[in-house]
Amino acid sequence: MKESFDGKQISKTFMKGLQVFSAFDGVNKELTVPEVSKKTGIDRTVTRRLILTLESMGYLESRSPRRYQLTPKILGLASYFLRGRGIGKYVDPILRTFSHKLGESISFAMIDDLEAIYVAHSPGEPSMITHGFTVGFRLPLAATAIGRALLAFSAPKEYNYLLENVPLKIFTAKTKTKRKELEACLKEVRSQGYSMVTDEYELGVTSLSVPVLSSDKKLIGALGVAGPSPRFKEESEVERRVSLLFECAEAMSFIS
Repeated sequence: MKESFDGKQISKTFMKGLQVFSAFDGVNKELTVPEVSKKTGIDRTVTRRLILTLESMGYLESRSPRRYQLTPKILGLASYFLRGRGIGKYVDPILRTFSHKLGESISFAMIDDLEAIYVAHSPGEPSMITHGFTVGFRLPLAATAIGRALLAFSAPKEYNYLLENVPLKIFTAKTKTKRKELEACLKEVRSQGYSMVTDEYELGVTSLSVPVLSSDKKLIGALGVAGPSPRFKEESEVERRVSLLFECAEAMSFIS
């Protein structure tokens, strides 16, 4: 949940600069000044100054006239977070080990505002999933197993805020779009200790997730696997995957 701040303490110029970054959302690889201005709602003159500033710092580049794109330097900002949490040094090796045991890819996500964001991912066997999961990929909290695990095991104050504000977007005909339905699902997740979602985010796909908790039982993030639904029909296979995910979560409980 976002903390409230006195507006006088906030640098609005800095906030606008970060909004420029967010305009390059993967769908829009290259953007013009007017396009960034429209996407962010920032005045065009101000947008131009911000873009030129970011270009001078090496975060944006122009490969074609008046069109800008992010540079690899932006990854340096993310690397500070990843190194600080020991993602590359400690988490990635753990995920690789359990990805091998599971025979499929495994992902680690954390809550970012009203979405889940992948902060680590270990690829496994090729599957039918079409979303191209990788580090930085964002997922809805309400319609995915990893999102529901994050919701269900969040601290009470944050849980109430998220439940009231999380978007209930429709992805398939089976997506749950009522908050009472979601609340009932989250209650079940807390009771059984893991989340399982089928056909709500992508038809024909089932996902499983367990929370990663610290030694004092505070939520750190969630681990998830996903694949074609037939692979999850046998109860014994679900139990095997859940058991391995819990082992992996226990091995990651040191993350702060």
